[in-house]
Amino acid sequence: MSKWPFFAFSLLFSCVISAQRFDFPQAVPGRCYVQCLVPDRYEWVSENIILRPEHEETVALPAEFAERRDSYVVRPAYVRLRVVAPQWAEEETHVLVSPSGRKVKPEAYSAVQETIWVRPPARMFLLSEPVWESVQEAVEVEPAYQKIEVLPMHYLWVPQVVEVRPPSRRWVRKKPAGGCLDADPENCAVWCLVETPAQTQTVYRQEPVGCNSEDPEDCVRYTIVPAKTILKPVERLKEPARAIERVEAGDFLIVTRWQLRPGEKEPPVPADAQGEFMTLRRKVLRREARVEADTIPAVYAPIQRKVLLRDGRLETRVAPAEYTTILKRRLVQQGGYWTWREVLCEEKLANLNVQQIQEALKARGYYQGRADGMLNAQTKAAIQQFQQENDLPADGNVDIETLQALGLGG
Repeated sequence: MSKWPFFAFSLLFSCVISAQRFDFPQAVPGRCYVQCLVPDRYEWVSENIILRPEHEETVALPAEFAERRDSYVVRPAYVRLRVVAPQWAEEETHVLVSPSGRKVKPEAYSAVQETIWVRPPARMFLLSEPVWESVQEAVEVEPAYQKIEVLPMHYLWVPQVVEVRPPSRRWVRKKPAGGCLDADPENCAVWCLVETPAQTQTVYRQEPVGCNSEDPEDCVRYTIVPAKTILKPVERLKEPARAIERVEAGDFLIVTRWQLRPGEKEPPVPADAQGEFMTLRRKVLRREARVEADTIPAVYAPIQRKVLLRDGRLETRVAPAEYTTILKRRLVQQGGYWTWREVLCEEKLANLNVQQIQEALKARGYYQGRADGMLNAQTKAAIQQFQQENDLPADGNVDIETLQALGLGG
């Protein structure tokens, strides 16, 4: 028993054979046609929706440092004292102890005691060494610097409705109207124009509302970061060196000398008369002792330090826009009113059956079921998928174009 009558009935489900109008000038004698409603054709396309537009944002750049080998003072420079000794010169001197007139008139003279310095008193100095103490001192290893922070911006999620499928209209076949006078009730089928509303999708875009600060529009915070130090053992001057001055006693002799008595005159003496002299060797101070100061340089030890090259700063950058992708249904081909399509005539239906169509679809990977010759829902879905991917009217019915695309058309 042939299964084609069922197939032909299914074909008439969405196509109506026109018995009243035959205004199809392209018709060819010997071929059969049906008049069908061609639906609109759509495709799904992706579209980017802006969640946050391109904008300028302020970025805080950190302070820049460099590691350098440096040194710190272990002992500071100080003054060390030294004494420059006095300079002496020796000289020989003759001291008159008895004048020549004393030999002529001794009673005119009297003896007196006189002190004669052999080495006069001189200034001397005693020095004290500086006194040091060992302490722990904070040594800077990283300088203070300015830190800049940009507080995070807060955003408000604002809903935005996007149309993903425009409104459309389509014809829907209803049951035949009651009281049909046609011999075939299917010719009295009712077609209703149904309007499908648009479909939308809600996306959320971001709008800035400020940051957590006293002034929501001022989102920059400046902070002075204190210097970093570590404790190191150093020597600190507790007492500087001192010079104590003192006078060193001199050496002297007590000599008895004869002098004229008060009121006496020097008596005349013979030309060859000579007085008596004492010869002494004594020291004469040419330069006094003095204290001179020498500066002793500081003592250093190596240390690793961070050197500030540049303080933190602000930089303005352009942040790219942020998107979300949605799928939208776009009209590819506008459907029309009823149009003519070619179908197989009854005398050719015997040459084909549903099983052949199932096998052709199965060979192309569209039909996964059993080739049982039944035009079931799975077969209809495979036909519709094949038509969609081959630019054919995707209504699930088999027409001449579909059979030719499957390699079954005459």
